[in-house]
Amino acid sequence: MMNRTPTLALAGLLLSFGLACGGGSSAPAPQAAAPAASLSYTDPAGSSWRLLKDASSTPTRLVLNLVGPAGTLTRGVGFNLKAPEGLKFDAFPGGMLIQDAGVYQLLSNALDPNEPVALVGGVKTGNLLSAGIYQKGRDQGAKDSGAALCRIALALDSAHRPLAGTTFTLSVIKARIIPEDIGSPTDEPFTLDRKLRMTDISVAVGTVTAR
Repeated sequence: MMNRTPTLALAGLLLSFGLACGGGSSAPAPQAAAPAASLSYTDPAGSSWRLLKDASSTPTRLVLNLVGPAGTLTRGVGFNLKAPEGLKFDAFPGGMLIQDAGVYQLLSNALDPNEPVALVGGVKTGNLLSAGIYQKGRDQGAKDSGAALCRIALALDSAHRPLAGTTFTLSVIKARIIPEDIGSPTDEPFTLDRKLRMTDISVAVGTVTAR
């Protein structure tokens, strides 16, 4: 009678090899990334002009403060901020896309309630926010820019909702300040013409991540 032990042993070895190689089973397919439901923001480093996260931010609405270098006196600032597809600029109560943070004296005459506020903001083609906050009148002193001067807000764009894990790069295309010395009413026209000019600045921006 033939001894079948080697045959059975070989069959067992082949079976074990097949199982070890994944025979009869497969690894689960990786799951696709889900649409993002919230936003996070990493502040930029440094102490110059920059956009920093405001404490009023929520998981679905990112509020950023424009903050300048401490000790730098200015009378206003304007900037163009470009956001990529997937984000949209969100309005504050009242419908404005920029909010005064209370540093500048915005009225040339605080006793005149009809004096317009020098606060402007709007979105141009290409998802570009053009905004500014300006102190009116030479009778008010320049302000220290080392605090939140104004705020803007970002939210997820439901029409182009990104996937969770998407990282966005915001960019300030142009930014200018009104410097401390803009001349006095008694200056000669030639002197005023040289002083009434805005100064270019660079604004550092952090990283936005969809979650």
